[in-house]
Amino acid sequence: MPKKLVVGNEEFEIPLQGENPDWGTEVTDFLEAVAGALETVQQPNDVLLTTANIANNQTTPANIAGFSFTTAEVQAINCEFFVSRSTTSPAQTITESGTIVGNFNGTAWSITIVSVGDAGITFSITPAGQIQYTSTNIIGSGYVGAIKFKAKVINNT
Repeated sequence: MPKKLVVGNEEFEIPLQGENPDWGTEVTDFLEAVAGALETVQQPNDVLLTTANIANNQTTPANIAGFSFTTAEVQAINCEFFVSRSTTSPAQTITESGTIVGNFNGTAWSITIVSVGDAGITFSITPAGQIQYTSTNIIGSGYVGAIKFKAKVINNT
């Protein structure tokens, strides 16, 4: 008796070990359905949750390590971020979280940032798809700055 497996709205009957062969088509269809379902979870060029350092008083745009998108493949981005910047003396912490939404028209990127809080960060994107930042100067010692981010993309394929 075959085992029933469901992917989305499709049901597949997969034979158990020792059953007669001739199940290649059903297994192939099942694997294709699983691969299609997984594409909605993670697809090429998505960025999994990543953390990068944020410098204090960064007056010229600096790259955020791991936060870039290839223009040959990516048409649109939807990114979530959280920035935390602090000093130990005086003890202070500023934070900001939000989204960066953008698209590439074949020549240039357009992005929009919607956020809550103010960590003194300004984001931009290069023509090559690299997210960059500048930051304000936080007065104090023991500075620590970091950004956590992840992104889902729409590829052109």
